[in-house]
Amino acid sequence: MSSDSDQDSPKFVGRLSLQSLTWLRDRQIPAHPIAYSVAFEYQHNIINELVKRVNEFEKEGELDANALDLLFREFVLTKYIDFDSFNKTITDLVDETGSAVIEARNQLKEYRNFLKVAKEQLKAITDQDIKSMVESLSENTLSTFKAVNSLESHLSNVMAEIRVLQKKYTQIQKQARQDQLTGLLNRNALQTEFNQMVDDEMVNTITLAVGDIDHFKQFNDNHGHTIGDKVIKLVADTLKSNLKGSDIISRYGGEEFVILLPNTKLNDGMKLMNNIREKISNLGFVNKATSKKIDSITMSFGLSELHAQDNFHSLFDRADKGLYRSKLNGRNRVHCETPQKI
Repeated sequence: MSSDSDQDSPKFVGRLSLQSLTWLRDRQIPAHPIAYSVAFEYQHNIINELVKRVNEFEKEGELDANALDLLFREFVLTKYIDFDSFNKTITDLVDETGSAVIEARNQLKEYRNFLKVAKEQLKAITDQDIKSMVESLSENTLSTFKAVNSLESHLSNVMAEIRVLQKKYTQIQKQARQDQLTGLLNRNALQTEFNQMVDDEMVNTITLAVGDIDHFKQFNDNHGHTIGDKVIKLVADTLKSNLKGSDIISRYGGEEFVILLPNTKLNDGMKLMNNIREKISNLGFVNKATSKKIDSITMSFGLSELHAQDNFHSLFDRADKGLYRSKLNGRNRVHCETPQKI
């Protein structure tokens, strides 16, 4: 097994670089920086979920530059940028700079009032030396006042630029957490939300549901990927519209979705997902290109409830077994981690 020092060596990195470029060439994907970054991480084989997703895309014949761009945002970008820490730093900087500017402005305002009073008092002074000294002090103070005003203007511009930068990084952060097709959370963001939910003292239990669109490959094969994407978005919208605000919905990959239901017992979750399953089975739309109606959309679900010793993966695996049971029993069904079903 390679040590960290071995993995940082020019020889090791050079070998990975060559493998990454060859991998992209064999798949006829241009070696642009984003595609190369994903290829390098794939060859490095450290981010297990990225490797799994790349293999899934390739198996489905959907591995292209767009897929690599999606994987870059979801896995590579979040690996090297701590968005939360960055945003906190920028916010603190803006707040501190703003407070300093306001305080300086107030002090200058008070000092300007003092100078006005002093100038009036100068008129009563007869000693020329004292009068000249005070006038010189007043002129120098006025010059300083102008310089500080210029600095204040510059700081205000800097703060405006920082706010723009912060807004851009917030957008990048959102994109890194978001599935580009549906607007739902992606797999990485789901893990973060799960960890926060487990640590939340207001959450007593969690039920996880994993859902998969039945025979989805047929939509792509029979109607094309555009219709397949429309089916995915339609299902995503149906899930969103039938879940409450505290529920977390994620597109886990391809036609698979994962839902976290906080403070929801397993039986209640089963009833909820069965209700949603029925609504999905009634979905339909017309393919404008062919005038054919697309209405055979169904979805299978598997559910599990959090146990004391669970982590995300063990909870997901049990729900996935329920999903497998739904598929095995004819699809368009809801099963949980035990043989019972609804």
